[in-house]
Amino acid sequence: MKQQPLDIHVKFACQHCGMEIEVAFTTEPVTSVSCSSCHQTFTVMRPAIAEEILFDWENEALFQKIRADKTQNSNASLMTLIINVIELLTWRDNGDGQVEAIKAMRQWLIENEGPPTLAELIQACDSHRSHKRT
Repeated sequence: MKQQPLDIHVKFACQHCGMEIEVAFTTEPVTSVSCSSCHQTFTVMRPAIAEEILFDWENEALFQKIRADKTQNSNASLMTLIINVIELLTWRDNGDGQVEAIKAMRQWLIENEGPPTLAELIQACDSHRSHKRT
């Protein structure tokens, strides 16, 4: 991608006296300028260039692709979890399947979907329970 031009010149008429005001932008996105005739102050934003807009659109498209990929991976992971939990819950063994299903769900939440605080809470509960048993 090409680099931005160093200087962008903008001209506009003062809203109060009609005097022409010229602003030169280098790298700053916003600048203030005063009218030499009536001393009214204006804040002017650097105009967006087509390349800057294109760069923003490319970044947005990349973000949306990453988000879609993550959603697709999460959905596949969730389907795997559901199948695993169903298999564990259908075990015919004195309840160990239920315990294993809960463990699988907790582990999946920690690894995939759970916010950090949820993962920390689950781990803290597990360590608290193990200390009670000893």
